[in-house]
Amino acid sequence: MKDLLAFQIINRLNIAVLVRHDTNIYEPFGTMPSFYNELFPPVGDKACTTPWEHSPMLEMFIIDAEMFFGRVMEGETFSSGVWQEDGKIEGDAALIAEAFVIDDKQVITIRLLQQDYRDRVGVLNDARSKLLENRELSRNLDHYREKSRMDGLTGVFNRSTFIELLHNFIMESNIKSKSLSLIMMDIDNFKKFNDTYGHLAGDEVLRAVGAHLRESCRSDDVVARYGGEEFCVVLRGSTQENTIKTAHLLCEGIRKIRVAALPTITISIGCAIYRRNESIEQFIKRADMALYDIKYSTKNGVSMR
Repeated sequence: MKDLLAFQIINRLNIAVLVRHDTNIYEPFGTMPSFYNELFPPVGDKACTTPWEHSPMLEMFIIDAEMFFGRVMEGETFSSGVWQEDGKIEGDAALIAEAFVIDDKQVITIRLLQQDYRDRVGVLNDARSKLLENRELSRNLDHYREKSRMDGLTGVFNRSTFIELLHNFIMESNIKSKSLSLIMMDIDNFKKFNDTYGHLAGDEVLRAVGAHLRESCRSDDVVARYGGEEFCVVLRGSTQENTIKTAHLLCEGIRKIRVAALPTITISIGCAIYRRNESIEQFIKRADMALYDIKYSTKNGVSMR
């Protein structure tokens, strides 16, 4: 009575059960569901014992299942994943096979998925759509996040990114006792460019200075537009001597820039070497004060504090 009830339940669920006796030797368990006999023709009045001979996908599954049975303990399961037998099943239906060990018996089940399959496909399609949407959104966010880190006019980092990176470098300097230098610079007489030649000419000057700084500094240096006509460069691992040398080279290089019919561009530079445990505000203020020293004296030069 219990076996009959089990067979009826298995049939209603469209599950075919085969019990393994030896390598590639399986015996159908109970009455096989109708889909099984349609796909895998019976031999006389007996259900097919070698269904993989009629299905390439099932043939591949049986090869893996035999390897699975050679190494597993009870309670483990190996699944084929879902597949369709082209032209052999009407409507939206598919098959899934599983191998497992239960009560010391090695068993394979083949199940027909109908509504289950449609539901799975729907869920997978929804998940795929959401994945693609999220991926596109992520790409857009990365794009805008990257853009938000840069100054749109000059192509160097903006002020907020500069502050963020400088915080990190200061922590690194305090932990590793690694030298850190800050160069603050200001384009001399920039207001005259705007007032005399127009704001578009002023923009060209800013672009030219930004491009020169990008090209002249090392890949691990940080070049940023601090605001208006002010730029800054953070040098990691640079001595005071090398920092001053770099500052003079930047001054010299910018004097050589030629922008259309505009006069020569010059900059004033203030430098500071980081002092252990100094706050970021103190560090920037010292470089800014050094810039103030040269800006309101000779201009077109370098000062250190």
